[in-house]
Amino acid sequence: MTKKDLARLKRLFLKYVQANRMEDPSEQRNIALKRRHTLSVCRDMGFLCRGEGLNENDSLIARAAALLHDIGRFRQYSDFRTFDDRTSVNHGLLGAEILAKENFFPDGLDRGERALILQAVKYHNAYAIPRLDRRTVFFLKLVRDADKLDIWKVMLEFFAQPEEHRATAAGLGLPEGRGVSLEIIPVVLENRVVPISLVKSLNDYKLLLLSWVFSINFKTTFRLFLRRRYAKALEASLPPGEEVRKAVVHIEDFARSCTFANGPQKEKRT
Repeated sequence: MTKKDLARLKRLFLKYVQANRMEDPSEQRNIALKRRHTLSVCRDMGFLCRGEGLNENDSLIARAAALLHDIGRFRQYSDFRTFDDRTSVNHGLLGAEILAKENFFPDGLDRGERALILQAVKYHNAYAIPRLDRRTVFFLKLVRDADKLDIWKVMLEFFAQPEEHRATAAGLGLPEGRGVSLEIIPVVLENRVVPISLVKSLNDYKLLLLSWVFSINFKTTFRLFLRRRYAKALEASLPPGEEVRKAVVHIEDFARSCTFANGPQKEKRT
């Protein structure tokens, strides 16, 4: 892949986003949110590529996968007015289908590189990483990590905004809630990602987001998670309590330990 190939993909992506623009300002906020998110994931992918020592060609492939990873979100929202895959469509599978049908890739792009990007888009939101070759899994893990890094930021901004200014689809329609569901805490203390089935409110969702740390794959991602103080920021938006504090301390300790280790060996739910 060349820098020109990546630049062409970016132009096509921005053109596609513009074609999915919504007339209603409240609905357009959701489209704009995913546009900003995508560009931020591309930025974070650059940090990961440098931190993990990727060569230029692999870095370009990874950045292309980051650029296209959420391409399915725009049609998902225009068709269903939600970002909840459970009640609409799997946006990863839809994204891979869109890329294949709409001729996004430059004619000269290597077939193997095209396949890597398609697989990364298709499975970036999968329950677990499927059986794929080692190189494809590597790029898929990069996309999953870069995606998480920006979602933490996006959701912190969402929680800080007045309700009338929020991109409503980001909250998956969950109610505010006054506390947290206590059955979530043991899941966190067992180093497991909180299943969406346990989430009953936005406070529960915050703990789910924090538990994503247990599915991070690269040391650079752990370091950025800690440097950006995501755990403390999300904790500040949660109701105070000993159980919540215990869960957050556990998450931060886990992340610190993984900056020196190789991270979790098994990919868990995102």
